[in-house]
Amino acid sequence: MEDIETMAMKIVHAYEDLFFDQGKRAPFDSILRRYLGLVDPDGEMDLYEAAVALGRNHGREFQEMVQALREKGLLPD
Repeated sequence: MEDIETMAMKIVHAYEDLFFDQGKRAPFDSILRRYLGLVDPDGEMDLYEAAVALGRNHGREFQEMVQALREKGLLPD
């Protein structure tokens, strides 16, 4: 597995790339809310910071989030 910071940056880039594709943004948002809510329940952190915090504090859930994004075709392998 890549380091947390690198994977978090890949998530940010994928999100930005798919932002205007409503068919992909909605499931992306759903997955992010489900997992990032563990470290940022109010949604005040930026995506990168929240993803890194999740990886550092909830490693299993971070891996699950990455896997869920990949399964939906939202994050390249």
